[in-house]
Order: sequence, then C-alpha cells, then structure tokens
Amino acid sequence: MNINLRDYLYLAEGQDMTLSAVTAVQNANEGDTVSLGGGELHFYPKYAFEKEYYISNNDFGVKPIVFPLIGKKNVTIDGEGAKIIFHGKVMPFVIDGSENITVKNLTVEYSEPMYFHGKILDAGDDYVEMEYDDSMFHCDILDHKFRFYGDGWENVTDKVLVNEFDGDFKGPVPVTDTYFAYLGETKADSFLAGFYRYLKASKPADNRLRLEGHFNIKHNVGKYWLCAHNSREFPGIFGNDSKNITIENVTLNHTLAMGVICQICENITLKNVQAVPSEGRLLSVDADATHFVNCSGLIHIDGCRFESMMDDSCNIHGMYVPVSKKLDDHTVLLHFGHEQQRGVNIFKAGDRVGITDNETLCRYAEVTVKESKLLSKEFVVLETEEILPENLPAGHAFENFTRMPEVHIENTCCGYNRPRGFLLSTCKDALVENCTFYNINQAIDINGDANSWFESGPCGNLVVRNNRFDNAAYSGGAVIQALPQQKVVTDVPYSKSLIVENNYFRMHEPRFMFIRSFDKVVYRNNQFYQDESLTPAWGISEDGFIIENCNQVEVEK
Repeated sequence: MNINLRDYLYLAEGQDMTLSAVTAVQNANEGDTVSLGGGELHFYPKYAFEKEYYISNNDFGVKPIVFPLIGKKNVTIDGEGAKIIFHGKVMPFVIDGSENITVKNLTVEYSEPMYFHGKILDAGDDYVEMEYDDSMFHCDILDHKFRFYGDGWENVTDKVLVNEFDGDFKGPVPVTDTYFAYLGETKADSFLAGFYRYLKASKPADNRLRLEGHFNIKHNVGKYWLCAHNSREFPGIFGNDSKNITIENVTLNHTLAMGVICQICENITLKNVQAVPSEGRLLSVDADATHFVNCSGLIHIDGCRFESMMDDSCNIHGMYVPVSKKLDDHTVLLHFGHEQQRGVNIFKAGDRVGITDNETLCRYAEVTVKESKLLSKEFVVLETEEILPENLPAGHAFENFTRMPEVHIENTCCGYNRPRGFLLSTCKDALVENCTFYNINQAIDINGDANSWFESGPCGNLVVRNNRFDNAAYSGGAVIQALPQQKVVTDVPYSKSLIVENNYFRMHEPRFMFIRSFDKVVYRNNQFYQDESLTPAWGISEDGFIIENCNQVEVEK
C-alpha cells in the first residue's frame, strides 16, 4: 500500500510536518511505501518521536526522531525528490529492529548550519581574526566559552574542532593543522591533549571573531577558519540491530553528527548517496559521512560521493571490549573502553569471539557466547560455552569477529574532508575498486587499537584495484596506511593480505604505502604521475614505501 504524506496534512502545524511524518511512518505496515511527494518539507523537534539511544562513536541521549522506522518490515520511505529541511536539534531517520528498509530519493538539509566559518582577515604567529556572515552564524564569547546559537538551539562549549578551509574547493587547506581551539583554563589530560591550542577569544565587532595564543601554525589570510561545535547526538540516518538496509539517491547537505551510522546491522547498501554542502556553506556532514560498527553480511557502497566532511568518508570497524575481571570459569565482566561505545552490546548468543592482548593485539583464545547482557551502560556480563583462559588479565579485550562484514566499495569518490577516506578494519574480505580519492590525509587506512579508541580489528583480505589517487593525502604521509597501535610488536602479523594493483597515483612526490604487520603485501601494475604543480607535502621515504614486519612482500616499484 502507498501512504502519502499529504494525506496527513491535517496534522501539520504551520510549515511543521513532523507530526504528519511520525504518524505516517507509525501507520506503515509490512510492504508499505511512505511517499513524501517531493517539494520542500520542514520538520521541527516539538512533535518528534522520542527515544533514548546509545550510538557507537556518537553521544548518548534522548533523540527527537522525525522518521522512526522501529520494528518495521518491508517498508520504504520515498522522498520523490523532496528536500527535507530540519530546524534545530532533531534526528532525521532511525532504523531499529527492522528488516528490509529502504530510504530513497530525498535530500537532508538543516535550516541553519550548526557549524561555524569566518573568512580570515588577518593572521600572525599568535593570533587570527576573521569576519563572518552574521545572517548565517551567531556567535558570542561568554565566560571562557564559545556560544553558538540559532532558532531554538544553542551550543555552549569551551572547545571546538578547527580546520582551515579553502572557499573554492570547500575542503581543508593543504599542510595545515587540525586542532581544538580551547578557551578553558585547565590543561587537557586526554590522549588528544596534543591537539589542544590554549587561546583567548574576543569580538572586535558584531560579525568578527579574534583568537590569540600559541597556534603552532600561521593561518592564511583569505582562507576560512572553520570549526565544528556540536556534540555527536543527532546523526542523519541511524541503523541499529536491523537487517537489509538500502539507502539510495540520498543527498546529505548537512547533518549534526555522522551522516549514516549503523551498528550491529546485517547487509547494508548505499547507492548514489552524497555528502556535499549546499550553496554558501563549506561543511556537509559534521563528522564521518558513513560509519559501521560490528555490522555483518555485506556492506556495499556504489556510486557515492563524500566531500567536505569534518571527519572520515567511511569507517568500518568492530569494538575491543576490555576485561574488568573474571567472575568464574565461564563468566567475565567487561567494560567499555571509550565513552562513546557505552551501552552498545555487540555480543549475541552463538557468536564466536576472540580474546586479545591489548599490548600486542595478538588474539590468543576464541570462545562462543552463551549469553550476554548489559549490567549497566558501563558493563557487560558475558557467559561463554567454553571454559575461559585461567589467566585473563584486566585490560585484555574481547572482540566479536563474527559480527564483521564483507565490504565492496566501487565507483565512489571522496575527499576535501578532514581527515581520511576509507578505514577498513574488517577481518572479512574487502574490495575497493574504481574509486577516486582526494582526502587531506590517508585515502585508505587500516588500524586497530585496544587502548585509546578501542576500535578493532585486523584486516582480512583487502584488494585495492583500478582506483585513482588524485593528490590523495595532500597534506602528507602515505596514501595507503596500516599501522596497528601495538605497544609491543611481535612477529605474529596482525592482518592477513593487502593487494594493491592497477591503480593511478598523482602526487607531488612518491608517498604510496606505509604498511606494518601483514602476512602478505602485494603492490603491482600501478602508475605514478609526479605533478610538481601540486603543493609539496611531507614524504615517508625516498621511494614512497615503508613496509615493516610483513612476511611475504612483493613490491613492483
């Protein structure tokens, strides 16, 4: 059956269509399509459906949701070309406990940009002054804090994430630092402390902002000082514990956190999904364009475009969940290592999971989950079928390698974003082909860390072929990087195989691969065009290769 949003116009309040949308979605039964009818539609938080969610790599809280696809099966949201505009702090889509869900043919935008940029008028080693459009941005300085505000919302914070952007290509300026502009009076003590710049702020005029202090860089007059000031509470499309999600012909002009974030979902397809800023704005998605945590089945990304984000184009990983203490031979108490992983139980009965030494990142045991339950937002009680290792130190981590996906990314371009392209930390097979990269940092990154971000895990068999790295990593470093965060390096490879073939690299200098701890690395039939018209960046070696602690290496230079 087709459900038309226009049939619920009687529930609208002025231009606010939120109650109409919530009611139409809640009335949708199996096999129904909710048609939005095209045009421009506006949504506000007042009548939104509310539910609390823990979302990995985002922030917990009550979410006002306009399209709550919760407990649905075989339901489609068809925008029919609609531009859906959100006002204030509201979350567009949630797909939770659902199966066979499609969202297509629409553009997501916010009436006001919830980031900030100003054109740099003057800069020195210890100051920067900018002018901003005060019809678009509203900024005050109050008690050592920034205050950004708009229609029905405000963000008051002592720190913001900063990058200098170019107004022409709408991306970070080459060879510039990312930093936190911090107005507080206490010293940062987190593992990100090195990114803090301790500054003082003032407003020389109503539409001017001046910052003074030690920047470690000199900003460029004529470029744009751009900062993200949101918490990560309201991503654009959130998938949770669902199966067979398709997002097609969707443009994300702006979201307040990640664009698409899915956790514990199976089979996800993104077809012709774009993250691009609208006219007059420099930033699209406030964090990662796409992000997938302990998903399974196949993640297929085809024909997409991810530009001008404040974080990565695509991040695929699992969680390392550290041990608090062993309770008995079959039961262990785990805690979440990072606060943005709290409350997300990634384990289900029957899952095979690994136990990993957090210092070496070596998996030394495997067990089967009998039962897993959240004790609180901080702790998980995990019961196993097999007897647990006798020695199970606190800090060692459990990793659910059952709930990891195969990946196929094709015909997709990404760049002009801070910082990277695709982060592919899955232990299953992954293929990246016919894509174009122009990111400020690595185009492809493979990581693994059980002490800071707690993002697993080892890379399985990754093939990178027929791609164009068009001045990728344009601020320096390697285009393709794999550096697992091992405190103690062993002879046991962390990842399986990496094959890089038939690709085209265009850069100022050779900076191809910085690879560590693979069983097999192959680099063959690739082309390099040295373009000295491009901005020089810091290299990694004379020939553009660093390959360490790998067993089989075949590099055709």
